[in-house]
Amino acid sequence: MLVWQIGVLLLFTAAVPLGIGAGIAVFVDRQEKNAGFMWMAGYLVLFAAFQILAVPLIIKGARFSTLVRWFAALGILSAMAGVLVRLWRMKRVPVLQVVKPRMEKREIILWAVFGIMLLIQLFLAGYLSFADGDDAYFVTTATIADGTDKMYVYLPYTGGTTSLDMRHALAPFPLYIAFLARVTGIHAATIAHIVLPVVLIPLTYCIYGLIGSRLFKGKRGQLPVFMIFTALLILWGNYSLYTAETFLMTRTRQGKAALGNIMVPAFFLLAYLVGERLAENKKVEKALWILLFSLTVFSCLCSTFGGFLAAVLLGVFGLCALIAYRRWRLLPLLAVCLLPAAVYMGMYMILK
Repeated sequence: MLVWQIGVLLLFTAAVPLGIGAGIAVFVDRQEKNAGFMWMAGYLVLFAAFQILAVPLIIKGARFSTLVRWFAALGILSAMAGVLVRLWRMKRVPVLQVVKPRMEKREIILWAVFGIMLLIQLFLAGYLSFADGDDAYFVTTATIADGTDKMYVYLPYTGGTTSLDMRHALAPFPLYIAFLARVTGIHAATIAHIVLPVVLIPLTYCIYGLIGSRLFKGKRGQLPVFMIFTALLILWGNYSLYTAETFLMTRTRQGKAALGNIMVPAFFLLAYLVGERLAENKKVEKALWILLFSLTVFSCLCSTFGGFLAAVLLGVFGLCALIAYRRWRLLPLLAVCLLPAAVYMGMYMILK
């Protein structure tokens, strides 16, 4: 039974995102085809798909089981399609393999130090299972959805029935916890306090690693130093209850933590990649625009405030890009990427 649970968990937290990301990354040039980029891209698309699928079902009053079946099927089929697309694309357009030099002893030691620091953080976040007051709402919401097959019609504090809670229903990140609990058979509280930190903390470092690979392009030996420095900032970032580092380590299972630690760094990474193409007067791949669109949807999944934050970030980036590169053709693409934020913020104003 335990082996089956772990297998299903690895399927939906590792294999499915990697499969989806493989189909996207193959259309992106340069070294963005690595496994880290695939994993990040796959998660962005997967989370966006969850938001797009979950909100209409919640408003309709559908059962949670319906969301589980549809999302599980969508994720598996999308991963299979991504792998097939990658194989077809690589067969049609062969990619030259870049021979990387062997790592020096110093670089191996630095990566080992970072690996130890990451394991310490995973231990602290997962084994110690920090308690937080907001868990009374978010973890309980996931537990109720898994146990009652209803979504956002029970009060998590008392268990009593209520009308549809639209304020939280438009950002149903707890239902993703409930989804993992349902398909694996592991209790939602265990998923929230142990599994998600083990998944989302490495995903956060994966994004930082991709950012570092761009900042230190051509200086590979400096990347592990950058990662160690980042890990130190996170380990010693609890100077306030409201820092991104505190949220990452102690409130990983909450959408607010994913918003600050996954969405924001991923946005800066994608903005950098788009700006890099614009600076070199090259065409921006459609895959990058798809990821920016998915990132906006994902921000709405994390928090009702997330749509506003994504709109501000996209607006600032678009303004800077227009001033710097005078590429007016960016406006329609940026408008499409802004559309999910406008839709979900509009729904919040109307339905709350």
